[in-house]
Amino acid sequence: MNSNEPKPQTHQAKARLKAARSIFELADTNKDGYITFDEVPKLLIETNKLISDEKYVPTKEEIDSWIHMTDLNKDKKVSIHEFEVLILKALQAQGIDLDG
Repeated sequence: MNSNEPKPQTHQAKARLKAARSIFELADTNKDGYITFDEVPKLLIETNKLISDEKYVPTKEEIDSWIHMTDLNKDKKVSIHEFEVLILKALQAQGIDLDG
């Protein structure tokens, strides 16, 4: 594991990462281990349900932006590893301790 991939240790970080993995699995409708352009809306909608009761439909621009931000190797699909890196960075930005 390199420095770009902090290992979550705290209970809060582990719980959020587990929830993120569940959302990833739910959005990966063809179960190939990747989130592709067509699967991103489901992922964004499910994530939004965790924070809002309002109906949300992502735009093409939001989908493109999400893929651009998350697709580290630029293969136009997002692996669970790439998704976890995004989640861990977001947890760090929120001030959640990843190192216990």
